[in-house]
Amino acid sequence: MIKKAGSLVTTAYLLLIFGIYPFYMHQGYADIAEAKYHFFIYSSLAAVVILVVTGAIYGGQTLYCRFTQREPYLINWDSLSLTDMLVILYATEIFISYVFSYDKKEALWGTEGWYMGLVLLLTLCVLYFVISGFWNGSKIVWQAAVFASEVVFLLGILDRFSIYLVPLKLRNPAFISTLGNINWFCGYLSIIAPIGISLFLFGTETKWMYGIYAFIAFLAGFCQGGSSVFLFWGALFYILLWIAIQKKVWIENYFFLLSLWGFSAQIIGILRVIIPEGYNYDIDSLCVRASEHPFTLLVGIVSLGIYMLLRIRKSGEINEKTQSMIHKTMGIVLAAGILLYLALAGLNSQLGILVFGQSELFSFNETWGNGRGAALAGSIEAYRQMPLLRKFLGAGPDCFSAYVYSLEEVAAMLRDSFGGNRLTNAHNELLTSLINTGIVGTCLFVSIFVSFAHSCIKKGRKNPVFYLFVVSITCYFVHNTISFAQVLNFPFLFLLLGMGESLEVNS
Repeated sequence: MIKKAGSLVTTAYLLLIFGIYPFYMHQGYADIAEAKYHFFIYSSLAAVVILVVTGAIYGGQTLYCRFTQREPYLINWDSLSLTDMLVILYATEIFISYVFSYDKKEALWGTEGWYMGLVLLLTLCVLYFVISGFWNGSKIVWQAAVFASEVVFLLGILDRFSIYLVPLKLRNPAFISTLGNINWFCGYLSIIAPIGISLFLFGTETKWMYGIYAFIAFLAGFCQGGSSVFLFWGALFYILLWIAIQKKVWIENYFFLLSLWGFSAQIIGILRVIIPEGYNYDIDSLCVRASEHPFTLLVGIVSLGIYMLLRIRKSGEINEKTQSMIHKTMGIVLAAGILLYLALAGLNSQLGILVFGQSELFSFNETWGNGRGAALAGSIEAYRQMPLLRKFLGAGPDCFSAYVYSLEEVAAMLRDSFGGNRLTNAHNELLTSLINTGIVGTCLFVSIFVSFAHSCIKKGRKNPVFYLFVVSITCYFVHNTISFAQVLNFPFLFLLLGMGESLEVNS
């Protein structure tokens, strides 16, 4: 009875965060970051208190039964997983980093408007344990996540074409849907959209519904205007192909998804022609160019052709030897692509050899990645200047801004590039983590998700739902190589971690 109550509370909490949280706003976009944070932290702390108390009662009851031998004990206290231990170590390191932080007030709550401090991080660690201990795998949570995000994406598409269903006094094209600016929108997209897309690829029930969801997510990605979404696309289709080759039907679904991606780009291009004055963002963005380029149309047509051919042919499954060969080939292609890009960008930067015109993407300087080059360079220099202890433990949770601007040389470099705008992160999650929590915290943080993903890959052969977590985590981290953690994407990372670990325990 006690565990059932805990399960109900956990499901209710997850429904609140996945289904309601993305829509919450207070005074429109004026203080959206603070509003989102307060909604999440107050809801989460209330859930934590209830679930910790429930867990304590349940644990006490279980221990009593164990020691009195009145019935078999219900919890095996000796069965902590590697992920569990890594989360405990990470939480410990976060607290130690706070104790030795550069600015304890900043480290406790986080930078104003950002709020990625000790309180949030430790709350997420506790949430991981209570969710993994109580959640029963209810499908309604996935359905809520898909439905809510689908509405969020639709609002984003309408907003981009100046059709506003949510009445707000202040309008700014850089702010979209109910999420905030396009970086926040893309961050949310990168962690949530893979849920519905994966359910389409690996599932069989209500497949048409998830197909519509995927199409809407693709449309939202192409019309929002941020170029970082292309890293998400790349990660999404790469990891999906890596997994899909296990089954013929998954490969069919993969190419159908790819065709939806190509056609969605063209649909955005057509909408811009039909509503020429409606589109209200940069018309020279990579998203707009992709929607007008025949390449995306070609991808859609060819992928649809491959899908139809696979449907017609009665060929069998791909054997494990062939799968291994495909995986090796994909690894080589990925490594070669990264090396080629670095070589071209290096030549362009050092020797002035122009590749693909004068694109800033192929020139490592302060303007690279819409100013991300300056953020990365300043962050690397800040870490280089850190004392040895800080290199290991960091400046403290969310103390990036407070610390880097305390270094005169780095502060001058950043002010030259960003003027009066204060940089709160490196626009690279691991580099930001390196400054905030040091190499120890960063290694533990990465190890948590590497361990979890490895476990999910093994479990996925028996239950494809586990692949969903691998896809979401991969997309999140690849996208955030040029973006950042914030209260609309980072918390979901830990919620999915707890949900996946719960399924492992209960499977």
